[in-house]
Amino acid sequence: MKKGIVISILCITASLIGNSVYADDKEIKPIKLKSKCIKQYPLAANQTDHALLDLYQQACDKDNASRLNDLLAQAAMRMYELKQPMNALKLATQLQEQNVRGATLTDVTFLASVEVANEALQHMRSSEMRYLSNELTYPPAKQLSDSIRAAVPAPDTSTSKAITDESVKKEVRNTSTNNTTRRTTNRKVRTTQPTRSTVNQTTAPAKRQTAVAPTVTKQPNTVQKTGSNPFDSLK
Repeated sequence: MKKGIVISILCITASLIGNSVYADDKEIKPIKLKSKCIKQYPLAANQTDHALLDLYQQACDKDNASRLNDLLAQAAMRMYELKQPMNALKLATQLQEQNVRGATLTDVTFLASVEVANEALQHMRSSEMRYLSNELTYPPAKQLSDSIRAAVPAPDTSTSKAITDESVKKEVRNTSTNNTTRRTTNRKVRTTQPTRSTVNQTTAPAKRQTAVAPTVTKQPNTVQKTGSNPFDSLK
């Protein structure tokens, strides 16, 4: 009985593994385009990417005629992703010449053109060792730079809170509460300021200056006595 159960489990496991391998093989089965399809779309020749070949295969199917332009636009984007900007630009240009328009084609044209221009610039700087010229190459590069700067993405406001009447009222209440709290705090600070202690300063009495008596120099008495002989000193 136990051996039967074990054998059944092994059979089920082997069956599941076989189905999984078969499904994987079916998914990665290479796609080979018909010669008629390659003749219709020469850019599909020598392509090996499974996703790109699948898009071309669907484009060559008459049942997908209504989705043809969309499939080719996706093929152009896939070429850009595969680092084939020239092929992507060629396919996008062909579709635009057929009056096919769309955001995908616009993105492909822009991205592929920028990639080609960047490769040329890197070759100019690294291999040819030169700069952009003021007369020829710098003006269009400056114009493109200004256009890109003017077309920067808008800021992401998905996480911003929506402004509603309730949010405005709440903001007004918070502002009023903050102002009231600030005024109350200022009053408390004024009333609780410590009073300055009055310090009685004792002024030392000014010292009395002792009057200095003027020194009187006695002048010799030059007054001659009346009746005396003025020539007595010559004697």
